Amino acid sequence: METIQQGTMRVPIKTWLPVAEIEPGALEQLTHAASHPEVALGVAAMPDTHVGFGVSIGCVFPTANAVLPNAVGVDIGCGMCAIDTGIALDRERMDKGFWRAWSGQVNRSIPTGFGVHKTPQDLGELDRPLRARALQPLVREKAALQLGTLGGGNHFLEAQVDERGHIWLMVHSGSRHTGLRIADHYNRLAIESSEARNLATDKDLASLPLDDQTGQDYLADMQWATDFALASRTRMVNAMLDQLHHVLATHRIAVDAGERPPAPMINIHHNFASLEEHAGQEVMVHRKGATSAFAGQTGIIPGSMGARSFIVRGKGNPESLMSCSHGAGRRMSRNVARKTIDTNAFSASLTAAGTFTKASQGYLDEAPAAYKDIETVIARQADLIEIVHTLTPIITVKGDSRARED
Repeated sequence: METIQQGTMRVPIKTWLPVAEIEPGALEQLTHAASHPEVALGVAAMPDTHVGFGVSIGCVFPTANAVLPNAVGVDIGCGMCAIDTGIALDRERMDKGFWRAWSGQVNRSIPTGFGVHKTPQDLGELDRPLRARALQPLVREKAALQLGTLGGGNHFLEAQVDERGHIWLMVHSGSRHTGLRIADHYNRLAIESSEARNLATDKDLASLPLDDQTGQDYLADMQWATDFALASRTRMVNAMLDQLHHVLATHRIAVDAGERPPAPMINIHHNFASLEEHAGQEVMVHRKGATSAFAGQTGIIPGSMGARSFIVRGKGNPESLMSCSHGAGRRMSRNVARKTIDTNAFSASLTAAGTFTKASQGYLDEAPAAYKDIETVIARQADLIEIVHTLTPIITVKGDSRARED
């Protein structure tokens, strides 16, 4: 961990990515966060930090009596779910044909990219009023069709195997279009509020006071988006597990009765704000592309496509505000990746990783070469987390990364 303290910064930046490796744009964003008039304690940069919109991805940003929609981001409540199926991998019988059949079944049961369900889904407890009344029609018109769908970008569905030979299923997804609209709606209100209060910051770091009704409305609707994202992930994990059992049956592979049932699903989200106590002070901790890592908390840190993922346990390190990275982190932008990586190189990297995943032009910008090395990222946060399980990918299902409503 390194510390940055300079210029107009009101608090230090503690970074788990070496300062020399922080992109200039990301360093500028971190500096702006550490100079914000409502910042508290100190800003933390995780080892997967890279440029984001307004606030860098991988930034942990505490504030006093204020919440910043842009410090949460547009994909509110995006996160990871994973489950140990309790099924042992039979590498001989569960071959390429088996896993390609499974991915085909998953693709048919879970809409990806721009795809949505043909009929509205039962929203259950999500069928509740948003505080942003102008957005309420979205709950039925958009959310009900997108519940339990993957979207595009860096979201994925994956089958993996751990160091014991257990098959795991993992999903990375968020709050889709409604979460995006909630973020945009409240960021506009935050800009108006900051200008009315003459807050000395630019529009990208506009805030809402917590003692103002609009600030409380944002927190309520942020929670709705977070709940929606979790409900979607839960549905997709269940669908993936159902399809695994279906393909096992069609391939006449019996599951040993002695094998244990699926373990409880693990969930960890990023892109959220939470009122917490740190160093004896109550602060609003924004984790944008970062997850909480309280002492004993189980988390998930995925690698890029074709790279290993990790089930981890938090150490509750106060210097990071009890946080850790949310993944490997991009090392090149999507545009640069599309221009510099070709499909053949993408395919070769997946083959070299030993997965059964097919490369696609539709998500070329998600190729492993576009991301930081996950092994290095994990090693750099040994004081934040400990590894519980190491998961090696078997096959990955993705949607077209041109889908932007995620």
